[in-house]
Amino acid sequence: MATPKWRKLIDHVQSIEEGIYETYVAGEGYNNRTRFGKQYGADGQAWCVMFDWDMYADLGLEEIVPKVDNVNAFTEWAKHRDRWSVYPSVGAWVNLSDGRHTELVVGFDETHVYTKGGNSVKQGAADGGQGNGVYAHKIERKSAQIVGYFAPAFPDECPPTADPKDPRGGAERAEWRWQGERLHTEDLTVTASDVVFGKRNVSVRIVQAALKDEVGLDYSAAPGVFGPRTKAAVAAFQRKLGFSGADADGVFGRQSLIELGKRHKFRVKGVSSLDRKRDVDGGKPGAGRIAIPLDSVTYKEVPEGSCSQAAKEACELLNVPETHWVPGIMTAAKRESSYRFNEVNEYDSNAYGTKQDDGHPQSCTRGLLQVMPQTFAENHQPGTSHNIYDGVANICAAMNYVMVRYGVYRDGSNLAGRVQQFDPNRPPKGY
Repeated sequence: MATPKWRKLIDHVQSIEEGIYETYVAGEGYNNRTRFGKQYGADGQAWCVMFDWDMYADLGLEEIVPKVDNVNAFTEWAKHRDRWSVYPSVGAWVNLSDGRHTELVVGFDETHVYTKGGNSVKQGAADGGQGNGVYAHKIERKSAQIVGYFAPAFPDECPPTADPKDPRGGAERAEWRWQGERLHTEDLTVTASDVVFGKRNVSVRIVQAALKDEVGLDYSAAPGVFGPRTKAAVAAFQRKLGFSGADADGVFGRQSLIELGKRHKFRVKGVSSLDRKRDVDGGKPGAGRIAIPLDSVTYKEVPEGSCSQAAKEACELLNVPETHWVPGIMTAAKRESSYRFNEVNEYDSNAYGTKQDDGHPQSCTRGLLQVMPQTFAENHQPGTSHNIYDGVANICAAMNYVMVRYGVYRDGSNLAGRVQQFDPNRPPKGY
């Protein structure tokens, strides 16, 4: 049985980590600039409604919701289409504080509605709801803060609803709470390349459930996310199998993953990807870098060129294969600079220091992959320009940085898993 679209939506919403997402500008504060505003196309403005729309758009459901950035606008849109209710339902857009804020309903019971939204504040903050991050909340259903709910009509089935006369045909129920990403029998196949640190997917969720039984892993805070807790649980399972030292490092190998699958009845495919990679040149990741003095970095704009060609030249200089690196670099460059060689970011927390020859503060991120001058200097690749705007030099420094900082293999095979900004299958995330 296929997972209903409303359920996929809630799994996606719950996968968004809570925390601050807005850019901070020294002397000004947070400025409403987020990846959610960029995706919507109106960055720098209040983004609570944009977050709601983005979540639907990420699942290909933008056709069932209006693209508006105003709470009262979607409220009127819903009322004219018989999509307005005084009862919560999963996936609904709740109008809060007389149109000053909105969040998505991720669950409800007889007394409370559970929501998660953007442009929000932590639970309990003394605020009308507007804030600088993504947070979850628990609100009493009788609260005067709640004006009502826009209940989108999903194309396959009605989500859980508390409305006794839901116009979408759903049956009233007393409660529905999210208990982690849904697993089906057809999903019980783990792709080996998906269960590495930094990944978020169903394969990780399956493995987490198995590790809960084996070593007591508590993954309720981040179901489907291979983070520090999951890595520690893998290491504990490896020790349970008799491994020790470097062989119990929390990184799956053939034997540990296959054995976990046997015990918990999931199949493993692509297991060859877990074979420990040998560096193509026999060296350690980032071994070729040689730091240069920060004051030797130059800031002269260059003619715009081909990002893909610069990426290929960088791979040749580092003596690494293009297979994983070039697609990852192209993904990150599109997100970081829109492929512009001379891009400068003066809006984030790195924008400080004395102005350089290009007229921008020293610590601003620059170039195709938005590298800080300090990072550029520390990870400089011999044989490349000292000019931070040089495409090849900029990319080489970024490659050396992610290999050292995130443990990316020299062949790049775990680049997308370790660094989300380089993964075309996950949302943008600064690196």
